[in-house]
Amino acid sequence: MSYFSSNKPGALEEAVLEFNSGAMSRRSFIKKVMALGVTAGMAGALATSWSGKALAQSTTSTDKPAGEFDYIVIGTGSAGAAVVHQLAKTGASILVLEAGRNDDLEEVHDSRLWAASLGTDATKWFETTPQNFADGRTHLWPRGNVLGGTSALNAMIFARGHRSDWDSWAYDGNAGWSFEEMLPHFMAMETYEPGGDNRGTSGPIFISQPQDEHKHEGAKAFMDACSSLGYKETPSLNSERMSGQAWVDFNIKDQRRQSSATAFLRPVMDMKNVTVLTDAPVQKLNLDGTKCTGVTYLHNDEPVSVNAAKEVVLSAGAIDSPKLLMLSGIGIAEDLKAVGIDAVVDLPVGQGLQDHVLGAGVNYEASGPVPVSHYNHSEVYMWERSDSRLTAPDMIMLYVSVPFASTGHKLDYTDGYCILSGVARPHSRGFVKLQSNLASDAPLIEANYLKEEQDWVAYRRATEICREIGADKAYDPFRKRESLPQKDGDLTDAEWREFLGKSLNTYFHPTSTCQMGVGDAAVVDPELKVYGIEGLRVADASVMPSITTSNTNAPSMVIGWKAGDMIAQSA
Repeated sequence: MSYFSSNKPGALEEAVLEFNSGAMSRRSFIKKVMALGVTAGMAGALATSWSGKALAQSTTSTDKPAGEFDYIVIGTGSAGAAVVHQLAKTGASILVLEAGRNDDLEEVHDSRLWAASLGTDATKWFETTPQNFADGRTHLWPRGNVLGGTSALNAMIFARGHRSDWDSWAYDGNAGWSFEEMLPHFMAMETYEPGGDNRGTSGPIFISQPQDEHKHEGAKAFMDACSSLGYKETPSLNSERMSGQAWVDFNIKDQRRQSSATAFLRPVMDMKNVTVLTDAPVQKLNLDGTKCTGVTYLHNDEPVSVNAAKEVVLSAGAIDSPKLLMLSGIGIAEDLKAVGIDAVVDLPVGQGLQDHVLGAGVNYEASGPVPVSHYNHSEVYMWERSDSRLTAPDMIMLYVSVPFASTGHKLDYTDGYCILSGVARPHSRGFVKLQSNLASDAPLIEANYLKEEQDWVAYRRATEICREIGADKAYDPFRKRESLPQKDGDLTDAEWREFLGKSLNTYFHPTSTCQMGVGDAAVVDPELKVYGIEGLRVADASVMPSITTSNTNAPSMVIGWKAGDMIAQSA
């Protein structure tokens, strides 16, 4: 089956198609594409990415690993796989432990099926507490339970964040994390197909934009509507100016998802120094005093301890990373004592949780069936400021070519689309805490959505703009009626509060529960080393001092990439 959009593929595309069909060996494929000018590393990455044959070993069907490893990496999500990709080049022995399954599911790889992947066992679910500052609903947070982590489930938006995100981290004492210092890492890890300044040309993850012949008609209407309302288009959400409507950059290559497993892990999975195990949930970090010596994980449901001669890298995500630290005695001493755990180091683990607010409310019934997106159903975004005096955008508006609303609403149509709002720079913070000392028990998650009034301000203005876009003449050929809000014209302040509360939804971007920094709120230092513990680093979205203005997948990837570089340089 061909996943190339062109009916006349070039020489490289022909080689990939032939290899993917099984008509060419891996060796022959690499030799042929190198003759076309592709580097040896990129040729190997293409071979593994497109073969679909490179799978990790499951603990249910393979022997326990023998001996110790130089490094143990926990988690293969956006950050973890990037850590492994960089560390593998050093020749050091690496054990990679993924709690979830292999990614041999079509729902994971076909970019159009990402919503369907949420209904498979590639996804695990966490539930928040009732949200007291909105409308009291709990929220289900899907997280990756699969090779590639949540990068194998998300909508594949590749956004670096605003320059000020990174500069603010550096300003607060995190040396080496300014935008200019992070830019080389971003460029090194990507191949940006449209090309341009400050974009990578030979990295392992392919980044593209929608091609003209496949752009969705509803997405085109969004771009036209934004222009008619006076907003200025930007060529890329990763360009110098983030504000304005843009065709998204996404980690999609010819309708195939570029997850962290595809881009970073598979190119090194066949290396002799890399061992990747799936179905291997880590139960705790093993400590000898204040030194992390290894981990205990379940190998086919049996506890197994394995040692790391140099370091353990925790990349389990913003929920499971703090959970594992706390289970191992690293956290707020009083909270750990309450669940029967003796504190080894007293650190504010789990504090500072942030998530972007997604306003899943504004919906439209269409005048007829809506065409299926060729890509990810979400091809256009706009970031803007709720106040022109702000340094960076604090609002997000986006078109989605399928119906979508929060659990606070009920849709009353079959054929339709939505224009969703988002809070890009939330001020509200929550926390993650243990409910027991059992690894099998889910933690307590308090998101504190909309606790801070400024989040309401940005959320309402973003939603008002979504309605203005949806009412524009550009949507006249498609729009039958506005389904939500279920009232013509403007809403009163009270009606807005009610509607926004009911529309509130997770944006699927939890961060900041093991914050990097140099002050009292920090869990890790600027080299991502856990304070007070030798031989342990955290590298994932949990270390963000504050959430990025953008979707968090690309920032998490570059955190892992930089972590791998730092560890390699310190070895």
